[in-house]
Amino acid sequence: MKRRYSQKEVEERMSGRIYANKDDLNIFVRRKVPYSWTMNLGNKWSWIIMGGELLLIISIVLLVL
Repeated sequence: MKRRYSQKEVEERMSGRIYANKDDLNIFVRRKVPYSWTMNLGNKWSWIIMGGELLLIISIVLLVL
């Protein structure tokens, strides 16, 4: 069952800097460190966002060269 996990549940499942939970609908999750966020690598939208960022960086580099 997919749902949004609470901050306490996220902290229990997070291992270091990596968070991957396919059942969690959150894309961005807060880490224990203040003002620090990470992406839920179990959510397909986080991969789409990272792919879009990569395409943007590649296109900027190609335009500059």
